[in-house]
Amino acid sequence: MNIFSLVIRAVPDHLENVRAAVLLVQGVELHLEHEGRLIITVEDVPGVRSSDLLKQIQDIPHVASATLAYEYCDEELSQSPLLTSEKSEERLS
Repeated sequence: MNIFSLVIRAVPDHLENVRAAVLLVQGVELHLEHEGRLIITVEDVPGVRSSDLLKQIQDIPHVASATLAYEYCDEELSQSPLLTSEKSEERLS
């Protein structure tokens, strides 16, 4: 599972258009809108990298900035060589 959150700053006169465009991006959920900022999360979009979704949002007209606030990926943890090495298994037992 992949999930990340963004703080998006929009040009104030275009906030409604930015909000509408952001909500068209797959996996986006709007959590808060305050003083020209949108706080969103983006959750698992099969076959699409998180970096591509971030770029898609940054390229929306009148987005002043889209800052990554949080990212979580549990797949990376389960595939980590450190977690499956013999030494780490010995330390865990």
